[in-house]
Amino acid sequence: MLPIAVKNDISLKALVDKGSNTIIFVESDNDFIDVLLSFLTIPMGTIVRRARKHSVPLEIGCMSNLYPSVANIDVRHFQTEACKEMLL
Repeated sequence: MLPIAVKNDISLKALVDKGSNTIIFVESDNDFIDVLLSFLTIPMGTIVRRARKHSVPLEIGCMSNLYPSVANIDVRHFQTEACKEMLL
């Protein structure tokens, strides 16, 4: 029996201010958001420990923005309020 090829598409739209080189707005489907939020469940110690193994130095400049960004996500993007609280 031959394996069946599955094509997974993720829609991602971004509004970028090229003058200041910043992302203004990003829109995506639920699959991408689920994967993105699953990265937040990895303990920070694990991320830092694994990043030290790379030859390129790790810069975690945006980490101070991560928690407030998740805290501001509307609860409708989660299955329940408890799911959001677990992530935070």
